[in-house]
Amino acid sequence: MSMTETERRAQERIHDRFVKALQHEPIPCGAPICHAHVETVELSKVRDRIKTFQFHCPECGWEDTISGREDVVPPWDDAMLLVMADEHLMHQQPLCPFDNTPIVFISLPNPRRRARYRLACFYCGRQGEMDWPPSESKR
Repeated sequence: MSMTETERRAQERIHDRFVKALQHEPIPCGAPICHAHVETVELSKVRDRIKTFQFHCPECGWEDTISGREDVVPPWDDAMLLVMADEHLMHQQPLCPFDNTPIVFISLPNPRRRARYRLACFYCGRQGEMDWPPSESKR
């Protein structure tokens, strides 16, 4: 196995742990001989574009800290936002088209009483805003 293949697999494991932490799912310990689940603490601030999580295993003491990899170029285009909105309307989990991380819909205050949301990927830091429901989805 080449070094790039090893790095790719390691990055996939990190991303898998990140997604589980983001969705508050149990995460197995990273130590090879331990089968316990780790305690997860979110270290990121409310306004951070990417999230950071710290893991600690109460059984063996294993610790790790992971965070997203900010990469906001290229941004989401209108077609990507529409696909994510349609998936959300169909009660499916929309994923970031660039890294397959679940998208979070954040309700924004709107003085005109129309629903407005920020869509955020806390792994790559991409964000977009849209009215809800999108006019294209009303047809």
